Amino acid sequence: MQRTLSSLRIPVFGVLYFVLIALPCAKANESTDGVLLSRTTGNHLFAPVLVNRKPAWFAVDTGAALTIVDRKKAQELGLASLGKTVELPNQIEVNDRVVPVANLQNLSLGTQSLGSGPVALIDLTQFRARLRTGGTAVPMDGILGLDILQEYKAIIDCAQQRIYMQIGSSSDLAAAQMDIRRQHLKSIPMRITRSGALEVEGSLNGKRYSFVVDTGGFTTLLPVQVASTAGIPIIHTGVNAKGIHSKTRAVWAGIAPQFSIGKYNLGTTVVGITALPPGPEDLRYEFGGLLGADFFFEHHGVIDVGNQKLYFRETATGS
Repeated sequence: MQRTLSSLRIPVFGVLYFVLIALPCAKANESTDGVLLSRTTGNHLFAPVLVNRKPAWFAVDTGAALTIVDRKKAQELGLASLGKTVELPNQIEVNDRVVPVANLQNLSLGTQSLGSGPVALIDLTQFRARLRTGGTAVPMDGILGLDILQEYKAIIDCAQQRIYMQIGSSSDLAAAQMDIRRQHLKSIPMRITRSGALEVEGSLNGKRYSFVVDTGGFTTLLPVQVASTAGIPIIHTGVNAKGIHSKTRAVWAGIAPQFSIGKYNLGTTVVGITALPPGPEDLRYEFGGLLGADFFFEHHGVIDVGNQKLYFRETATGS
């Protein structure tokens, strides 16, 4: 099926918060055990994929509204240019304000064929990762974004490092849903905003905020002004971090004495503090920061994109 891409200029945050047309459904066999993900030393989850039948590594990133392929890797993977570009808003801090769009003929995750569709091409070569098991270095060939995760009602189990996708009947996700029930996890609603952010509500020292669920973030991060308002002292660490499409920034540490997600109090929580770009404009409350990978691993997080629910344990279980 041929799809067209129109010019889009929509407010964004994180990697990309504008939406191109999602990859169309394609029937395929699916394992009820899901697809095993690999955790990196930087707390990212990487999935082995096939792009046009060629192996590649994609980061699973709920903080990215769009699926992305590395610009240099695209030629090797046989992606065909659509001769179109997308102009990026100022919130994305890259040198090039306009990025090309290519057609990905086939993307497969495990035994699941996710069909074809347009993807943005952005330089990801500087983002390298090392797997925790064995220490193998892997490239970030692309990013599996929220467009596909939403299209296929993905369930991301961070503790068990598995991702489940629905292709075909709703029974395809039955095993994952049953496992969630057995774990007796707490749950809170998530919301996918018009701009493409996966939002949950919470509070810091009694003030209500909206947080963006971001598996691509190595840790939970608060904007400097939010930490200041909440009365969280900044502990200088000497650590600098560079996010995808953001400038290198100092990351300080802080201790939030009253941090809640939904109605559940997490108690005293160590957080990162940095000069984050402005959050999406269509959040329900003031942007409080990114709920990052450390939270999901420590609290046995399960992100059910299809049902828009976040499951977790109140008490940390360790990583």
